[in-house]
Amino acid sequence: MSVTGVVSMDQTIEKIVIVGASHAGIAFADQMVRRGFSGSITLCDKEKGEPMERPPLSKKFLFDLNDEQPPAKFLLRGAKWYQDNNITLRDGCTVTSVDRDRKIACLDDGSELGFDLLVLATGATPRQLPDLAAAKNAFVLRQPSDAIRLRDAAKSADQAVIIGGGYIGLEVAATLRQLGKTVHVLEVADRLLARVASPPIAAYLEAAHKEHGVNIRTGVSITGYEIDDGIVSGIHLGDDEKINADIVVVGIGVLPDCTLADATGIETERSDGGAILVDEHHRTSDPSIMALGDVALLRTGRPRVESIHNAQYSARIAVSALYGETLPSHQSPWFWSDQYDVQLQSVGLVPMPADNVEFVTRPGSKENAFSVWSFVDGELRSVETIRDPKTHMIAKRFMDSGNLPTFDQIADPDFDLFKKTA
Repeated sequence: MSVTGVVSMDQTIEKIVIVGASHAGIAFADQMVRRGFSGSITLCDKEKGEPMERPPLSKKFLFDLNDEQPPAKFLLRGAKWYQDNNITLRDGCTVTSVDRDRKIACLDDGSELGFDLLVLATGATPRQLPDLAAAKNAFVLRQPSDAIRLRDAAKSADQAVIIGGGYIGLEVAATLRQLGKTVHVLEVADRLLARVASPPIAAYLEAAHKEHGVNIRTGVSITGYEIDDGIVSGIHLGDDEKINADIVVVGIGVLPDCTLADATGIETERSDGGAILVDEHHRTSDPSIMALGDVALLRTGRPRVESIHNAQYSARIAVSALYGETLPSHQSPWFWSDQYDVQLQSVGLVPMPADNVEFVTRPGSKENAFSVWSFVDGELRSVETIRDPKTHMIAKRFMDSGNLPTFDQIADPDFDLFKKTA
């Protein structure tokens, strides 16, 4: 069957081209076939090979240095899924431009794909340090190919330097340390996870890394690099200290991949790195083009969220809109990170410290578990849990329903979270 678009587009959709075959693109295709869509779906992806899950790249996948090929367990979908659902995967190819009038996507191999609906799920690209961009032993980690290159280099490396104390950097640090590498983490901010975690969570994770032997430096200034024949051997800091390196991992954030959006001429937001502006149904300024996941920014002003959950949730919203269904109920963004034996789960957007921000730490439901509840002007904004999935689930119910506990309730150690109806 075909789908008749009912949101700003009065036409029949029979041919769908999806640019980007990671979590958002795959989720969109999956939602369509689950609803019985029988037209053609073509997934175009710059990466060679079947699309892989992203979270294991910095953890389980990187940890196994002896795997020559990505195990099937890391694939987003197996080959049979594509075959059974009449989905064509064009891997190792780049969509270079789009003829919006003729509705044709042009690929770098000279071929063209016609579409009724174009879905941009291009994700984000890692920020790179210009001085290290061409270095053979300096890596970013975003794509499976990045993880494969890093894993290969780690086999013979003894000393690793991680530039950036965000989640990716810390996950890589934990994995490399467990592989017996000497690991240094360099962070320009005064603390780890400065933009994404509360101070109590950052302090706890810093202590966990130091306990495992990771050398952490915050508030540092990198003044230069020793690079010979494309190989980084040392990093100079502002206090005249030099840190030797066999491999360097740069984890300083990402930017939305807006290259194709710019070439296509649809509306973007330059103040957010060129994110593609979309309405509440994930339509762009061209009604025949949708944008999902990390690259999409809602016109409502809601902050752009980079997470697996957001990628999949945006796909659900877009498909529901195409079918004229009631949109999925609100879901607060959530996230997780595994480092050593520590599992962090977070729901909501963690506010940065300010005069009107308060953080409350509560003991968890089992040993070595706790949670941090963040309030802005007395209103709950996020909950981070360590080794406490039970509290994470109840916090998620609170955030999704809008039935939020008060600051006084959370600050009261006798308040029973699980008796409050969400």
